[in-house]
Amino acid sequence: MQGALSPRGWRRALFTLGGIGLLLLAWLFAEHIPRTLSIFIIAAFIAFGLQPVTSRLEKKMPKPVAISLVFLVLIVAIAIGLIIIVPLTVAQLQALATNAPVYAANVQDWITATETWMIGHIPGLRIPQHAFDIGALSSERLTALATGTLASLGTIVIGTATAFFVAFSAIVLSFFFLLNDVGISEGFASMFPAHRRETARKLAAEITATFGGYISGQVVVSAITGIVVAAVSAMLGFKFSLLLGIITAVAYAIPVVGMLIAQAIAAVLCAPQGGWMILWVQLVMFGMARISDNVLVPKIMGQSVGVSPIGVMFAVFAGGELFGIPGLLLGIPAAALIKILWRYFVAPWIHAQLERGS
Repeated sequence: MQGALSPRGWRRALFTLGGIGLLLLAWLFAEHIPRTLSIFIIAAFIAFGLQPVTSRLEKKMPKPVAISLVFLVLIVAIAIGLIIIVPLTVAQLQALATNAPVYAANVQDWITATETWMIGHIPGLRIPQHAFDIGALSSERLTALATGTLASLGTIVIGTATAFFVAFSAIVLSFFFLLNDVGISEGFASMFPAHRRETARKLAAEITATFGGYISGQVVVSAITGIVVAAVSAMLGFKFSLLLGIITAVAYAIPVVGMLIAQAIAAVLCAPQGGWMILWVQLVMFGMARISDNVLVPKIMGQSVGVSPIGVMFAVFAGGELFGIPGLLLGIPAAALIKILWRYFVAPWIHAQLERGS
């Protein structure tokens, strides 16, 4: 029969079905070990981010010493954050919570003034009464919110302890990832046929370079952006400068929409200090974001991950819709990974099929 598969075709079909079956089994197994997967995934990203630094240091000192030095600096930075930055941030959050009624009143005044202006300048516009009434958040609702928070205090404490355990375990595991990176690369290559192992080694090296350069560069650029915004806004007399710096650092790591969200939050936080404070803080954030985009990113991150602007936007929005904040942060490197895998596996297969058919 003309439609019958050859023995080689049957082997390929069985191999493909077996691969799909193994992926399904791996997925089902992964669903039962989410915490373990979290530790390994976080450890992998830490290792990717630190790998460019350790590679440079390895040229001047033995590998174990270089890795130990990098992790010593990392642990010191975490300790400084826990001892100094976290208490200051908590203090600013407490001050923000204490002044919440004033903030709500100021924002409500702005909304009322805007409604009045719109009704006066747009003929026929009718805005439903209390459509934007922040006062609807009554004291009873606030009391219920506080009661619910206290009731879940035990869960919050357990969740915090679990997060610390996951973070500590991931840092320890990432140390061993970096120490045994050659063995991990060879183990990855051994899963391929002998004639494909050199290609697998190149693939592993390219993935490591792409992810490592993106993660480490993004962390450095985001940190510098947040520090500058915090310092300059503090000089301007902004009361929540440290909190704004942290928000800016996290937001800058989210392409396309991150800084827009951060500037909207900044406008609300600046409201009690008047319109001039809003204007100056917005100018500082906008100006620093442009400096980071046009000066810091090219110098620190070097070449991009090789994803087009349209691909970047799709990756960010799709990642955010599918996985929330982690998807927003990791959408671009995930798109870069897909592009690399396509170039190494899918594109050659399509090319071979076209040549065979011609």
